[in-house]
Amino acid sequence: MNALDAYGVQQTVVSGNVRPVSKIKLQVFGVDQHILWELGAYGEESDARAELVRLCLQRADTPAKDAVLIGDTPADIEGAQANNVRVIAVASGRSDEFTLRDAGAQAVLSDLRNTELLVKLVCGDNPH
Repeated sequence: MNALDAYGVQQTVVSGNVRPVSKIKLQVFGVDQHILWELGAYGEESDARAELVRLCLQRADTPAKDAVLIGDTPADIEGAQANNVRVIAVASGRSDEFTLRDAGAQAVLSDLRNTELLVKLVCGDNPH
């Protein structure tokens, strides 16, 4: 997402899908251009979302306290929590806002259209 690039946020993918499918899904929504694919972790590497989050943190050489996972399933939230990573959930998939909040997401959005809010949630009150 271009709005996050402006603040130096590294963006990658953690997905239960295999890498080629992950790429296609993000291409469909036009959000694939800012992804550092080599830092991500994908379904062909593990079935456990927590392990995928751990692999991604390791590849990105990023401590959990500096990472934010944006996901749309309870499995995303569980994987983040297992690694002490903050979670912003988006109720754009099969899981509704209540389900995502109940799973433990710190913030739940109905979609990603409000980029100003998303940047604030990812970067904090002072994104610089």
